[in-house]
Amino acid sequence: MTGGFRKKIRQKNAENSGFGTNASGRFINKDGLPNVQRRGVNVFNRLSWYHTMLNLSSFRFISYLVIAYILINLLFAMIYYLIGVEHLTGIDKSDPLNEFIDVFFFSSQTFTTVGYGRIAPVGFLASLVATFEAFLGLLTFAIATGLFYGRFSRPRAYLRFSDIAVIAPFQGSSALMFRLAPYKNNALTDADVILSAAIEVSYRKWRC
Repeated sequence: MTGGFRKKIRQKNAENSGFGTNASGRFINKDGLPNVQRRGVNVFNRLSWYHTMLNLSSFRFISYLVIAYILINLLFAMIYYLIGVEHLTGIDKSDPLNEFIDVFFFSSQTFTTVGYGRIAPVGFLASLVATFEAFLGLLTFAIATGLFYGRFSRPRAYLRFSDIAVIAPFQGSSALMFRLAPYKNNALTDADVILSAAIEVSYRKWRC
């Protein structure tokens, strides 16, 4: 019987995936973003709303746009209502609820610059608010259009990775191997892969 060392390589998804003795924590989060803590900077300086909107999921992005659209129109509807519905022509004055509904839809028509014409502002103050709302609507939709273009124009590879990585012979040595492939009708050309891996290697002594 002979004795020796048997090498066992085990891949772990550890919480501490930093390299070296001074590094700790994950370099890259599971969502692919770098694990960076920003300190000493206020929230407005360290937050990029543009990149935040680009990195949102499609459902959350559309939801935020719809919520912002409703809130802005509710705000202007309250402003028109406080000015007085008598400064808007074509309002249904049968009850306060119908008045507010008409004012809300007038705000949405002004914000989108549709302007059907049934309701129109009368007086300087109501006309001034409507003018500012129309200008704000143009700017808002221009920003929303830019965000839509930025999200849809970004190249994405749509990659899927194999669930299991293996260590196998490669060019006279051993190499860590895994498979990846695009899962949509696109192709990869001149692809470069940079892999950062933290692998724990343990040696166990055995005897027969």
